Amino acid sequence: MKRLVLCLLSVPVLGLATMALAETWKLAPGETKTYYDEDFTRVDKASGLVVTRIAEGKANGPYRNWAASKGPILLFALDCAADKWMDLGMDFDGSKGLPKGWRKEAKVDDIAGAVGKAGKLACQNKDSLPVVELP
Repeated sequence: MKRLVLCLLSVPVLGLATMALAETWKLAPGETKTYYDEDFTRVDKASGLVVTRIAEGKANGPYRNWAASKGPILLFALDCAADKWMDLGMDFDGSKGLPKGWRKEAKVDDIAGAVGKAGKLACQNKDSLPVVELP
């Protein structure tokens, strides 16, 4: 009986944990193999930068299912008004968060040149993205 109760109580907890890790990899418009994570894309409340991640391969996330042969997941911060982007690094297994001091990274010209059409889409939809307090 105790095992049954414990099992039943753990089901909602697992459901909440899974929701927190939700990823929706979508093919960027006009791209053939570059995907962006729609659930991860958001606006930083402090800076107004759009934080997003992209990867090449096929949309089979979550990370533990993303084969290393598909290439890394790339993290970016976008300054849409200035058409500049910031490189926040690569992630291979989903354990990488935003680096310390990420808002002070050097900005590089041409969002589309680095992030492709996924970056353009993120900037176009900036007003409808969630605004969150990021570390």
